[in-house]
Amino acid sequence: MEYSEFKWVDTMIGNVKNSIHGTYHAISENHVPRYLAEFCFRFNRRFELGKMIKQLAQAAVNTLPMPQRILKQAEAWW
Repeated sequence: MEYSEFKWVDTMIGNVKNSIHGTYHAISENHVPRYLAEFCFRFNRRFELGKMIKQLAQAAVNTLPMPQRILKQAEAWW
């Protein structure tokens, strides 16, 4: 008996692992939420690749600079 829901979940988990492992050769536990957020961003926009660069550039231009010490505070998520 094959469950299509579990096959879909297994496929998605495999895609996430391959995407992250292919992009980053070493994965730090501290940055897992950021890796997953990046994967979600790309996955949700996979059919609109042309818009992705424009949206990313717009976000980069509209985001204020932030010191690394503040960025590292976001890593204390657990």
